[in-house]
Amino acid sequence: MNGRRRWALAVVGVLLGGWIATGVFAVASNERAVVLAFGRVVAETGPGLGLAPPWPIGAVLRAPVTEVRRLEVGFRSRGELYSEARRSDMLTGDENILKVMMVAQYRITDAREYLLNAVDPDWLVERAVESALTRHVAGMQVDDLLTTAKAAIEIRSIEAAQDELDRYEVGIRLLGGNLQTVSPPVPVVEAFNDVTRAKKDNERLVEDARSYANEILPEARAEANEQVEQARAAADTRVRRARGEARRFENLREEFERAPELTRRRLYLEMLERVLDGAEVVVLEEGTRLNRIGRPGS
Repeated sequence: MNGRRRWALAVVGVLLGGWIATGVFAVASNERAVVLAFGRVVAETGPGLGLAPPWPIGAVLRAPVTEVRRLEVGFRSRGELYSEARRSDMLTGDENILKVMMVAQYRITDAREYLLNAVDPDWLVERAVESALTRHVAGMQVDDLLTTAKAAIEIRSIEAAQDELDRYEVGIRLLGGNLQTVSPPVPVVEAFNDVTRAKKDNERLVEDARSYANEILPEARAEANEQVEQARAAADTRVRRARGEARRFENLREEFERAPELTRRRLYLEMLERVLDGAEVVVLEEGTRLNRIGRPGS
């Protein structure tokens, strides 16, 4: 009887020891553990061995708090290929559709909040980033999104998503986001490319026109300045000449008033001198005639 009792006690002791041993747990160096008893948090511990209430009274939940985690938003990668989801199609502010895919990085900052405040924290992070990304894309023009606004979209979307996660208290800190793809949907890619090429051609033509204008305008301005200077010089010359003629006429009028007949004769002779200065003068005797070719004849 005593042997059976000792055997029974031994069995009970082994079972009890095994049951208590179910509460022993280990935490890795990159983890933090939350110990639960009847569903309530009773302890939070770091790396090493620990003891929790045995199953099913207690439970131990672990979170990799030092690990930087990667989350794909709008797609799922398969090797080097992207498996595009419908959520990657986003409407821009000018009513165009773009495929926008992002990779977000985050780290767990509070193991208790991460493990207990959300059923699926990764899903929640993805939805928060996707929502912020959609809002910011909807407020911008397609040309900006395809060219200069990518960095701004990354920063603003992550900041807005972090604000949202802070309100949910899920113990997550977003470290950044990288846009993988910002492109039009496949059926309209060629049309977008045509528009892009046309805009580049337009910009090139504008730059060529500006370069040509920069080359020709200085020459045109120099030529215009030269013509203006020549016109001013000609005007000054004519004005001086006109003033000289006016003074000469005044002097001549004064002389005419003093000696009209003498002045009239002098003017007449001066006029003849100017007229006959370049002419061929032929002196004929009285009664001589001119032939048809203008030479004297008999």
